[in-house]
Amino acid sequence: MKQDYDIRVVLFDLGNVLVDLGSIAEMHTMLNTHGEESDVWRKWLRSPTVAAFDSGQISFDEFAERLPKEVGSHLSKEAFKASFKAWPKGLFEGALALVSAVKPEYHRAILSNTNAAHWERLMDEMGLAGHFHSYYASHLVGLVKPDRAIYDHVLDQLQIAPEQILFIDDNQLNIDTANELGMQAYRVKGIVEARTVLDEYGVLSS
Repeated sequence: MKQDYDIRVVLFDLGNVLVDLGSIAEMHTMLNTHGEESDVWRKWLRSPTVAAFDSGQISFDEFAERLPKEVGSHLSKEAFKASFKAWPKGLFEGALALVSAVKPEYHRAILSNTNAAHWERLMDEMGLAGHFHSYYASHLVGLVKPDRAIYDHVLDQLQIAPEQILFIDDNQLNIDTANELGMQAYRVKGIVEARTVLDEYGVLSS
């Protein structure tokens, strides 16, 4: 168990941590790409159109018009919207149980790059609403990972030191920024890997 850190907050990413995003093939279709998953995610996080949508600056319609053009895709606007909206498949088995297992003395929070097309599904259809104390959704705060500003926003809102946050995310770029700020941040994918990290810090009920 990690005994040297006074963790106060357990901060969860959503996609590929608690929420199943399916296979990388779907991102290849939306981004008109091939290759390794890490390269595709890097392209996604560095897209100006994705950043504009995930920070709430443009509408879903504008996003669906701009992104295919940006990546040279021949998907129609309506086909893209349907594919994108259905992208999150649902929660991984055991996701809510894992969140509920975080001991009550810890502040549970979400820090996720998400958008108006997915948020209602995540909160209502998948049942994530009510399981966290704080929700830092990129499209609601107007900032996106891996930019430092969204992490600074979380720290300002919570009024704690970065080293008191245990953060799990599936993308190394996001983890790198968090670690640079001093958070205890780890790249994980899925419930098993997430549980392993949370167990190491002793934040879960037995």
